[in-house]
Amino acid sequence: MNFRKQVGCLLVLAFFLPVTLLAKSPESDSLVFAVMGDVPRSPTEDIVLQKQIEEHNKLSHAEFMVHVGDIKAGREPCDEAVYRKVAGYLLKLDIPVFIVPGDNEWNDCDDPQVAWTYWQKYFMNFENHWQNIPQVVRQEKRPENFAFIRHNVLVMGINLVGGWVFDQAIWDSVLQDDAEWVEKQFAANAQHVGAAVVCAQANPKEKHRLFMKRFLSAAKKFAKPILFIHGDGHFWLYDDPWQEPNIVRVQIDKGGIAPPVQVIVNPAAEWPFRFNRTLFPQPKADE
Repeated sequence: MNFRKQVGCLLVLAFFLPVTLLAKSPESDSLVFAVMGDVPRSPTEDIVLQKQIEEHNKLSHAEFMVHVGDIKAGREPCDEAVYRKVAGYLLKLDIPVFIVPGDNEWNDCDDPQVAWTYWQKYFMNFENHWQNIPQVVRQEKRPENFAFIRHNVLVMGINLVGGWVFDQAIWDSVLQDDAEWVEKQFAANAQHVGAAVVCAQANPKEKHRLFMKRFLSAAKKFAKPILFIHGDGHFWLYDDPWQEPNIVRVQIDKGGIAPPVQVIVNPAAEWPFRFNRTLFPQPKADE
């Protein structure tokens, strides 16, 4: 099947379907989850994020949230208080939250090693703050990389960041570990799921080629529909930049300008991925 033939018309359909159909009526045969990222990046966005969380708790039927990194502005100091603050906001969500690292809170910091200790302290195994979480597995040597299966969908999060390559050896090691994790999960679960979702912070560039070469090869062998969803670019994109028939890429809007996107995955459908970007009106900081 040429999955790409389905992309254009289904994206239009997903955008214009009534909010009540996608957000208010859960589909028992589908996985429904939410994704946010690149938020908060200012005091104004602190307020917006908190209001988004309140509205999400009221309106969404998502099973879990994924934050795809960048919990602060790049120019903002990487003080521990920032990590503690954002963790406190996210803990107010009624559903489990998974989070992957972003460059603004790790490798772009003045001291990446110290920044990483803060990230680990506040966000490693973050979903364990909630009950009734999926059965999660994590990569032994890079436990920020996770995977689980829900509704016949393999969901993964990986430490793939943009920003500055502060140490080439560490950078290459992370990329190779990411690739190994994806390869392992695709190979182990190809016969047991109907689709996969890979969550990351970065919009992959040339500096990510060590990962991307192995990812695309593993995706081809997996031979099921794959959604690669990330932040980093701040504005919505829906395309297939790698020209692989079973992969679609989504870059989400940053949280300061749009609410969390609701992702609906039905592996039984001809093309399994749908999106609701208008779950509720974007709150204003002065409201």
